Amino acid sequence: MSRIILVPAFLISAAALAAQVATSPAGQPGGSPEKKPISLILGTVAWCGGTTPPQSLQSARPCELGDTLHVPVINLDDWMNDVKDKNKLPDLVLVLNGRMLKGLSPYQDGSDSKLIDFDLRRLSDADPNGQENRAGWTALLSSSKYANILDVAVALGGVPPNFGGAKVAFNAFPKVQTVSVAAFMAALLVAFLLLARKSDILRDAPAPVGEPRRTYSLARCQMAWWFFIVVASFHFIWIITGDRDTLTSGELILIGISAATGMGAFLLDSSKRDQRQSLTTERTALVTRIAEITTVLAVVPAPAPADADALRVEQLQKQTRIVAIDAAIANLPSPPGPSEKLYLDILRDESGISFHRFQMAAWTIVLGFVFVVTVYRTLTMPDFSPTLLGLMGISAGTYIGFKIPDPSK
Repeated sequence: MSRIILVPAFLISAAALAAQVATSPAGQPGGSPEKKPISLILGTVAWCGGTTPPQSLQSARPCELGDTLHVPVINLDDWMNDVKDKNKLPDLVLVLNGRMLKGLSPYQDGSDSKLIDFDLRRLSDADPNGQENRAGWTALLSSSKYANILDVAVALGGVPPNFGGAKVAFNAFPKVQTVSVAAFMAALLVAFLLLARKSDILRDAPAPVGEPRRTYSLARCQMAWWFFIVVASFHFIWIITGDRDTLTSGELILIGISAATGMGAFLLDSSKRDQRQSLTTERTALVTRIAEITTVLAVVPAPAPADADALRVEQLQKQTRIVAIDAAIANLPSPPGPSEKLYLDILRDESGISFHRFQMAAWTIVLGFVFVVTVYRTLTMPDFSPTLLGLMGISAGTYIGFKIPDPSK
């Protein structure tokens, strides 16, 4: 009688699996494991200029925006021939200091098979990758304005992992533009300061010949303040980024508020000055006529009674008018007085330091400081909210409102 041997089912399954492994290519003697994707290996130094690599990073000419960046890749041919992963050169995205700069397609000029080139440029907003490209450049330049060395990497498809290891010398301030703009702004500021000192460009009114110069105008000083801040910020952004269309609607409204304040103050001061001049001229004419009548009435023989009575009536009328003119002139603000110091001139009127003037000057300085810091950190013009612009408008309106009834300095 034969014996029946029972084999557990799990042993049969294990034997079958082992047989499959034994017959697979990887399980055969000399079989190779599954192929891994090839990673790009970059050289240690990237550079701009000619295709000849520099001897060291310190001897390389710093790259600037607009240059062509040469990136050495040690295993570029192997990476390109990795057919399984279908690696394509145009799919690489440049990464500087961890910032993706999309839209900068790499290429080769044919002179060196181990070099890939990137044109360092900011794309326009019309480009499909324009917004991401400009955002990447703005973030990079904002954080690396004074960095001399940047990390260079590339990413396939613009997604990690980044293949890096290279360094490049970089200069965010192009020498020619920086020197030219610095010289221009310095000359403009010096010329303005000389004008402010020698002329009445910032003063409430021109001074009569031979008299001390009149007080400085708060409204005109505010206009000059915002003018130089906006012009300097515009040039600063242009030097680093190359952008020329950087002004926002906020700057236009801000400058408009400043200009309207200056215009309103000028019109009020001019109206008061013209009114005083007109009354003074009329009073002088009345005094002259009264003197003539007095002379005629004193002549012997006396004129006919009818003529004498008419002259006396005219004399009385003109004397009455002089009294009214004197009262009107007394009610007008006094003309601007001689200047003392800049900060005193812009903060005081005849009653002393005025809060509405202090408020306007304080907000102008605070927002100017915020403006400059924002431009420095983000390389963009700050677009102030309607609330802040409304605050500036209210402050300016208060200044103009108090200027109507209050006597000037």
